[in-house]
Parts: sequence; structure tokens; C-alpha cells
Amino acid sequence: MQTVHIGRRQSLWLTVLLVTTLAFVFAACGANSSTGTGSNPGSPPTYTTVQGYGTAYGCPSDAVVSPAPAAPNVVVKMNQANSTITAHNGDVVEVDLPFGHVWQGPTASQGVLALQGPAGYALKSQSMCVWRFTAQGTGTTQLNFFGRALCKKGQACPHYVLSLPFTVKVQ
Repeated sequence: MQTVHIGRRQSLWLTVLLVTTLAFVFAACGANSSTGTGSNPGSPPTYTTVQGYGTAYGCPSDAVVSPAPAAPNVVVKMNQANSTITAHNGDVVEVDLPFGHVWQGPTASQGVLALQGPAGYALKSQSMCVWRFTAQGTGTTQLNFFGRALCKKGQACPHYVLSLPFTVKVQ
């Protein structure tokens, strides 16, 4: 009879341990909120992560930036690939790539361009994936982006890779 009592006590202990562990695991799965850098150093925008927000459109980040950062000094679009974009020291350079492709781009600062986080977030109002950089110093930097087909599971998918190199000259 004592053996049954000890077995029930161990089952209760294991159940409590399991529930506690699951509580910590689920608490860690909530929205991740952290601070990003914006173009206004006094009050940087914040961003939260919402599962599937950006990746559903092909952006590498699920970050939601709020409030929207100030307008950039230079906006780089897909049709400017293989060309030189001119910026000035201190400018915010924004690269906008359209929804509909799975985009890959820089995840760290490149040369004289300091990356503002989050890299490759979705801007639904413009249907774009966005990377923002601050020009620091003078010089020329190459930014490389790659896109591939955004396909739905179970459907035929074309295989291609878009290569979009941008040269940014900071004066």
C-alpha cells in the first residue's frame, strides 16, 4: 500500500514539473519586443515581432516597426540595380524591394553604411521589404540583395535567383 502512495507522489511531482516547464516555454514564445534604431536619435522607433507578418510576403523579418521611421534622404528601388546611387554623410538610405519574392539582403553594416534594425522588415502600406542604413563617412559600398520565387506549399514553383547589386557612393 505504501508503494502506491509513493508512485502517486512521484506522478504528482512529475506533473507539476512538466506544467512549470511548459509555462516557461510558452511564456518565451510571446511577442518579442526590442528597440530598433531610427533616423531620429531622440526617439527611436520600437519594433515587435509578429509570426508570419513579413515572411508571408517574402521579407526576411517579421518585425513590425512602430511608429514609422522618418522619411529617408535616399530611396533605392529594384530598377536601380547595377547602378550607382549617391548619398551624403549622415543621410538615411532606404532600400525598398517589392513583395512577391523571398528576399535576402545584408544583416549587418556594410562599409560606410550602418544598418538600422530590423533588416528587411515588411512595410505593408507600400508593399515593400525595407532595409535602412545611415551613411557614416565617405566612400563607396556595394549592397547585394537576392530574390527567389515566393511559392505556396504543394504548388509548382519556378526556380530562379534575382541578383540585385547596388553601389552606394557617399560623399
